[in-house]
Amino acid sequence: MRLPTLSKIKSVLAIILAFCQFATLSFAASTEQTFFNNNSTKLILPQQHTFLPVDQAFQLSATQQNGAITFFWQIAPEYYLYRHRLQFEKVDTQAEISPEIPAGKAKHDEYFGDVEVYYGDLAVTLPAMAAEESSTVRVSYQGCADAGLCYPPQNRYLHFDTNGLRITQTAPASDNQPKAAAPITEEQHFTELLAESSLLSIVGLFLVAGLALTFTPCVLPMVPIISSIVIGRDHRPSRRRAFSLSLTYVLAMATTYAIAGTVTGYFGAELNLQMKLQSPWVLSMIAALFVLFALAMFDVYELRLPSSLQSRLHGVSQQQQGGSFFSVAIIGVISSLIISPCVSAPLAGALVYISSTGDPLLGGLALLALGIGMGIPLLAIGVFGVGILPKAGKWMNQVKVFFGVLLLGVAIWMMERILPTPLIFILTLALLMGYAIYLKAFQSLRTFKINHLSQLMGIVLIGYSFLLIAGATQGGFNPFTPINNLNANKQHAARLIMERFQPIADIAEFKAQLAQAEVLGKPVMLDIYADWCVSCQVLEHKVFATPQVSQALGSFVLLRADITKNSVINQAFLAHFDLFGPPGLLFFLPVTGELRSHRIQGEITAEALGEHLKTVMGQMQN
Repeated sequence: MRLPTLSKIKSVLAIILAFCQFATLSFAASTEQTFFNNNSTKLILPQQHTFLPVDQAFQLSATQQNGAITFFWQIAPEYYLYRHRLQFEKVDTQAEISPEIPAGKAKHDEYFGDVEVYYGDLAVTLPAMAAEESSTVRVSYQGCADAGLCYPPQNRYLHFDTNGLRITQTAPASDNQPKAAAPITEEQHFTELLAESSLLSIVGLFLVAGLALTFTPCVLPMVPIISSIVIGRDHRPSRRRAFSLSLTYVLAMATTYAIAGTVTGYFGAELNLQMKLQSPWVLSMIAALFVLFALAMFDVYELRLPSSLQSRLHGVSQQQQGGSFFSVAIIGVISSLIISPCVSAPLAGALVYISSTGDPLLGGLALLALGIGMGIPLLAIGVFGVGILPKAGKWMNQVKVFFGVLLLGVAIWMMERILPTPLIFILTLALLMGYAIYLKAFQSLRTFKINHLSQLMGIVLIGYSFLLIAGATQGGFNPFTPINNLNANKQHAARLIMERFQPIADIAEFKAQLAQAEVLGKPVMLDIYADWCVSCQVLEHKVFATPQVSQALGSFVLLRADITKNSVINQAFLAHFDLFGPPGLLFFLPVTGELRSHRIQGEITAEALGEHLKTVMGQMQN
């Protein structure tokens, strides 16, 4: 059966767009969700149902009598509030208030399972508070419509003083002595920015965030992969073919993120697919595949389909100049799920926002934009990298070997998450030395010619390797920072600070350590860590060991939760703290508990963390 004759680019776009449309319509039919602007009554997409703005669906008022405050919600017909989403907190002291909340109506909810909800009216009375000149109470709530729309969690602030009561969407300025404010982390800033944006703004923000994510340590390993796909072949691809291959890779990657966003919006934080794929056997299997791809680049064997399948696909493969688009798309999917597991700040904020909306369509579009943003630089590299190459010749063998070495480097980088650091160092050193020998670094260089550039590159690699060996004698095993590895004092400081971290395995151990810290009257910093998390390694080796941070950490009890194995206990630990993955730094004070607004998720500079620790210590004195 012959396929219709279509251009490569149109066929790829048609497949991807059809898949996206099918997924979107499927989820739309099952959830009857719609997009809405959080700050206006205008619906983004016309639907069968017209939904009310959140403040009209749940009209909140408050009264005060004999010191007791009563919150009253007038709930519109066919709308309801969740009982378990009601929270009350006194902002001035960060003390949680536990009023008697009336029983609700039992309901099986597609988002939260078996819950209690309120229809019609709801009144909750807070216990009488001590007479004060002024105070502020924060109330949190979340509701949905029977037609299928689920609103994001809402926060309202009740400020009461001698002039009466007033409710606002933002916390009123305190009349007391101002306290040191918690620095707003990049994750918090991104989440708050999303919550105040319309659909088009959200998509634009995710596109920009994707561009920024391309230049993080988690995404940079994708560069050699796509370069080897486009350039590392037996012939020089045309610019049009390079664009088609690169676009296939990028669209496959973006579609995978779109599916992840849809799942996150539908199930919240319960299904973290990237985290679930970080088991040792999965990483080992994927790393082995990259080794096999590298060996094919070295002409150790010919990577080809079985002859029977090859003959059947011969006609299609001829139309697609090698039939490689499907394999390129598969590699794009693998790259998005495996190569970039770390949760950097913008992605963490995005996942928090998407899971809080309960909107699968919004999640799918948002992360599709994120994936496209991440793919734009990769697309440029795939296309313009081809344009600067000379004409085909013997140099192509050198190029194949070069990209084979890069693929081996990616395999070693992936195994860094589960193998000991010294072993990874030895593998990296062996790769560099072996490639240098291949480049004839030890042969005499009598006269300089342009074709000796590869030999000069080999000599540079030999020098780099000797620097790494010298750094290893001082205890530094980072292959990307050979000069820093030579600093014995810094390496010693890093080891000392890491020895102060007490490992904890589960919530029970954490609570026991927290109780001991309360007896000592010291704050606690909890480090959420994994061996396969690149940003965790940056924090450990480049941030914690700096003088200003290590000195500030001396006032803290340091705990570390290692979730490298991603076991059931590890996943329960993350769920307990509403985290998607590492890295994360959580801060706890004696008696009062966690300073949730001071959380850090993602990377942070040494200077910023030093100031952050001072702010946390300032909370101890208030």
